[in-house]
Amino acid sequence: MQGPDEDLPTLLKRNDHLNILRYLRAQKIRDPDTTIHHGKALLGPNLSNSVKGGESARLACLEQVCLAALDVQDHRLSEKCLSQLRLVTGKEAIRFRMLLARCLEAAGEGDEALAIYDNILTTHPANVLALKRKYCLAEEAPERMEL
Repeated sequence: MQGPDEDLPTLLKRNDHLNILRYLRAQKIRDPDTTIHHGKALLGPNLSNSVKGGESARLACLEQVCLAALDVQDHRLSEKCLSQLRLVTGKEAIRFRMLLARCLEAAGEGDEALAIYDNILTTHPANVLALKRKYCLAEEAPERMEL
């Protein structure tokens, strides 16, 4: 794990792919090109490499790369990330379904994404991220929402 004195330029100079991704997440820096570059370098061409932080760190990297791929409209890469995530978590995991819904949103399938968010909120009403995404969809197309 990165030390408290390590900044992004230091991590980039060392090509410390895992800690670059961790730094971007921790600092809430949205840089899709950097994320994708270092994510692919870390996870390998099939996105199946193990990561020095265990499966949890690998899943976090997959999610991060998937969202970055959506930012640059690289749907092939986002699908690869989603497939790898599904292999580990299963298709019923909230983590997988939330990412699937984001992919559906990016593909213009808001109604399908909304159905996933509604399902998640039925079983987990305190899921703030699902609620936020649902309201984002409502802003885009108010006719989708029930009053």
